[in-house]
Amino acid sequence: MSIDMKRVGEKELNQRKQIVDSLYSLLENSRYTSEKESIMKRFIFEKENLEEFTQKFSEEESSKIWQRIRSYAPGFSKEKGYRIVLGMQPNETVLYGDENNDVTNDFLKYINDKYEGNK
Repeated sequence: MSIDMKRVGEKELNQRKQIVDSLYSLLENSRYTSEKESIMKRFIFEKENLEEFTQKFSEEESSKIWQRIRSYAPGFSKEKGYRIVLGMQPNETVLYGDENNDVTNDFLKYINDKYEGNK
């Protein structure tokens, strides 16, 4: 699954890397200061774009993978007879929970009672 997701943006990522690499090569081989300054500005710009693209691509692909994992959780739970499936991400601690296990209202009442000093 992650291999398929990774292939999606690899072409663009490689193209951007080639641009940065070619600018770096030009920079290394340039003899004139004015030419180096121009190439350096473009190199910095393209390198920042590459880093931004890489970060964004990584976040988007990770998000797609987790969306797919979350979509599988209910079916897996029902097939295996599980009432809860825990995740591994800090913001995804529960991937699936049977509605009969939802104690949110009970917990809210409990913490409100504690806060108000009633118990």
